[in-house]
Amino acid sequence: MKRYEKESLVKNFLVFFSLLEILLILLFIELYHTQKREYRQNLFKTMHVCNFTMKCPQFTYDFAPKDKTKLNELFDDHGLYSFFPIPKSEKFYIKLSYPMERYQEDLHQITQLLQIKFILATFLLFAIALFFTFYSLRPIRKALKVNDEFIKDILHDFNTPITSIVLNMKMFKEEKGDNPYVQRMSHGVDSILLLQNNLKSFLHHSPSENERLDIALLAQKRLHFIQNIYPKLHFVYEKNNELIKCTNEELLTRILDNLLSNAAKYNKPQGEVKLTVTQNTISIKDTGKGIQDVQKVLNRYYKEQDRGLGLGLHIVQKLANELNITLEIKSKITEGTEIILDFTDLLEESK
Repeated sequence: MKRYEKESLVKNFLVFFSLLEILLILLFIELYHTQKREYRQNLFKTMHVCNFTMKCPQFTYDFAPKDKTKLNELFDDHGLYSFFPIPKSEKFYIKLSYPMERYQEDLHQITQLLQIKFILATFLLFAIALFFTFYSLRPIRKALKVNDEFIKDILHDFNTPITSIVLNMKMFKEEKGDNPYVQRMSHGVDSILLLQNNLKSFLHHSPSENERLDIALLAQKRLHFIQNIYPKLHFVYEKNNELIKCTNEELLTRILDNLLSNAAKYNKPQGEVKLTVTQNTISIKDTGKGIQDVQKVLNRYYKEQDRGLGLGLHIVQKLANELNITLEIKSKITEGTEIILDFTDLLEESK
């Protein structure tokens, strides 16, 4: 099961289980009050019978003046008691009392029994919620599977035209020599390969084998790579500090390529892309259109332009989480976007 499937499973399960558990709690609260009322009613009925037999050792008997008492009510202050009339007596009622300690023990037994039932019911609801969660996710998982198979087919079909283009470019270069047209075609192929790598990263979980890496140097190389694809833009590289950390070069390359490609792709004509390296961060700033909804831009398939698949920044977020890199996005419409990669949590030496 993939990470986003696990995340969806957990969230849906928590929703199902929480709602069922809240209903169960309310049900058992009402059940407790109902049983408590029934217990008091049964106790009062027993008192009424014992008033005639006078043979109930669980109760204590006493007399109370008529002017200060009420009949046919069960009182629970300073113990549980009730008053009953005495035949041919004009001044007194008989008072039957039930010890408060015994009353509390009886309520405790009722509570314990309900708690056991509540725990058993919770386990049952856990299983029910888990079943309904898996059942509700089945159509979504089938749709995602179809989507993944579709992308796999596209990736497979990419190989033949890319191989043909590369071979023909090589033959053309040998025949005509190196020229700007061949370079542009080469950069176009590099862009297609970048998209292909993004789709592969979207489908598969890449293993993270970390090594000590000069991140500043890697960022400079990737900036130069994107600069060759977009020669009409102005690219600036600023290095304020060394940035050497233990991380995965392949995954970090994909992150940088995606961010730099977006900064160039959605920039203004003759715009600028500036990459700044500090002690623990890399900042990629452009003068492009800006992002309308920074909160949603990392979501899968979300896009604000007609072009693209809406996967680039989602993949960046996924890879950044895997590498333990913090991602921060700042953007203003018509002014541009700045994306900051924070490597503070990464080690400088491998363990």
